[in-house]
Amino acid sequence: MSDDTTSGGGIVKLVAALGWIAVIGGAGLIGYGIYALTQSDFGMAAGAPLMAGGATTAALGLLAIVNATMARAMIDTANNTARLLAAGDGVAAASAAAATDLPEFPAAGKSRDADETGDTGDFPSLDNQVAEDEAPDLPPFEPAPRAPAAPPPPAIEPDMSDPRLWPLAVDEFDLDGHLAMTLEDGSIAVETPAGWARLPSLDDARTWLSQGG
Repeated sequence: MSDDTTSGGGIVKLVAALGWIAVIGGAGLIGYGIYALTQSDFGMAAGAPLMAGGATTAALGLLAIVNATMARAMIDTANNTARLLAAGDGVAAASAAAATDLPEFPAAGKSRDADETGDTGDFPSLDNQVAEDEAPDLPPFEPAPRAPAAPPPPAIEPDMSDPRLWPLAVDEFDLDGHLAMTLEDGSIAVETPAGWARLPSLDDARTWLSQGG
């Protein structure tokens, strides 16, 4: 991208170029230090300083390249933002111009031809028109009949005969705080203060107890 909006692009390029030069020079020093380390009579005394200086130079060059890259990205972002803002201002101006070019509509109750000829040409009022017309004959409102209430469930009459005549009990459990037993034929026997009561099923037994049985 061009740097027409945000300045500093030339400095970024210069810093990046100097960074690459530093990286290349540091790599050269490292290579020469390795050569001096292996070939020179001084050994470590000759190669170590060269390698350390080359590593430092290369690291500084890489740091300069990273900073230049980040600065370049910031400049591109600023340029894009400026272009978007400029485009938004242009769209807003075009919208304002279009809004001012809207045609003039005649006032309510007047026609366009009346404005051109000078005749008022008032239209009849909707309220007057409705008043002149006869109100339509509407059928009288009758509320929908209410559905009859559902009859209460019939009261359950348990078998209160002698429990010794009932089928044998096969299971014993607690039913809503009452001792209950399942008989061989599937009926339920429930112990109450008035004695044992036999009901056809478990649901009937629960319903009977809820009714105050």
